[in-house]
Amino acid sequence: MIVNDADTHVEMIPQHEHARISAALFEKWGDASVYQDVLWNELLVAVREHDRAWIPLDASPLLDKFGKPYSFIDYPEGPKIKAYQHGIESVAEKHIYSGLLVSRHYASFFESSQTESGRRFLQSERQRQQRWRKRQQRWRKKLNDPQTEEFHLKVLQFCDDASLYVCMNKPGAAKHEEISWFKDGFRQQFSFLNNRKIHAHFYTSDTIKMDPFPLLTNLEITINGIVVDKQQIVKKGIKKAYFDGRPCLRNFRFVPSLEVDSKE
Repeated sequence: MIVNDADTHVEMIPQHEHARISAALFEKWGDASVYQDVLWNELLVAVREHDRAWIPLDASPLLDKFGKPYSFIDYPEGPKIKAYQHGIESVAEKHIYSGLLVSRHYASFFESSQTESGRRFLQSERQRQQRWRKRQQRWRKKLNDPQTEEFHLKVLQFCDDASLYVCMNKPGAAKHEEISWFKDGFRQQFSFLNNRKIHAHFYTSDTIKMDPFPLLTNLEITINGIVVDKQQIVKKGIKKAYFDGRPCLRNFRFVPSLEVDSKE
């Protein structure tokens, strides 16, 4: 769950909803060659389904010791890892290559893990990835191209990060108010953008400029969240308060800097 704290309430956005926005970004991807990629559909599945591990966890939210809803950042590691494993397997049922990319995505969270369970998960997923790569040898040769796999993982993680940017930041946030993860731009760089670092910022409360622009065209999205009153959490408990919460729609659009700059 993505949890945005306000004075009297929290806005809760399910992770699978955030993944839907990630897929909307990918479907507008600016590098036209991606659409001729023999693995385009498998990559789309990985982007769209990468957080399906969270569906059962988000259906039954929990509170931490301070009475705040756990977010995906601080959720207890044990059940989170178990959910990750089930989620990877679920995506792999759709296509093994999609599952491989999601496995790599989740495993990357634990590359510097200081816990025994985190290190075990990382090792287990690396072994799984190797088994799946061997199984792919009977398929198209491109499936075994390490550069293709690395590129696809980078695209998945950019779409994930860009979706988190819009879901986690306050609408219209000034640069100094943004969450720290993306203040200095996104970590991924792409050759079709001359490997320039992509930066985003709010032009208005509902318009986000990106430079350089990684999409084919402007993208309008709607985030479906739930507003949960903090007093209702105390009164009813988090599960009942969440399911009784008020639906909240936030509309945004991603645009290139040149479009808004030309209007100024």
